Amino acid sequence: MQWFERDFDHPHYFEIYRDKSREAAEEGPGLAVLLDLPPGSRVLDLPCGWGRLRPALLQQGYQVAGGDLSAMNLHRHAREFPGPLARLDLRDLPFRDGCADGILCAYTSWGYFATDAENQRQLDEFARVLRPGGTLLLDLAGRGFFLRALATLDDSWYEVEGLYRERVRLSSDGRRFLTDRIMDGVRFQHDIWIPTDEEARAGLEAAGLEIDTAFGNVRGAPWNPFAERWIYRATKP
Repeated sequence: MQWFERDFDHPHYFEIYRDKSREAAEEGPGLAVLLDLPPGSRVLDLPCGWGRLRPALLQQGYQVAGGDLSAMNLHRHAREFPGPLARLDLRDLPFRDGCADGILCAYTSWGYFATDAENQRQLDEFARVLRPGGTLLLDLAGRGFFLRALATLDDSWYEVEGLYRERVRLSSDGRRFLTDRIMDGVRFQHDIWIPTDEEARAGLEAAGLEIDTAFGNVRGAPWNPFAERWIYRATKP
């Protein structure tokens, strides 16, 4: 079982990420605007988690369908934000070619897989289900920002709001960020590839997508190497 199959389907997930609904309420409208599609556009929220970005996408006038691997997240999504949903693997989407006007891939949800080929397959699948002229908004952690932040930390554990213990570190090859958490004796580990700007652009281009713009935050600030977020808007020719 890979880390994301285990961690995102464990009941502690909602406790660890309890503040994320508030964060999405603040940032979701900006992401929906950066997608820059006309009202009525068919948008896929991939992965959708428990649907925290769905209200912002609907407010923008989009027709929204969500997809995620986590049955637990999809169950909560269906209860709190009803709408079209699919349980899926991002490497093999159950959608026909060219069915979507847009895709939102938010909160560093590219880079979960263990190999470069698998991560590229995710982008290839996004490109396949976009119509010609369709748009992908890929929201990633800014690698430069995270490296600077890690330089101020050590490998020690620290308490987070009295809920769990956490430490953040780099993998031995320096490509992946490892976040370890222990809550009630249960250990979780996120193992996410945080690409360089060159790697992100190469992956999008290899999928046949053309980058229109890159942003440094959800408000549309210009991209810079040390921005906390690297958000790429790419179009299928």
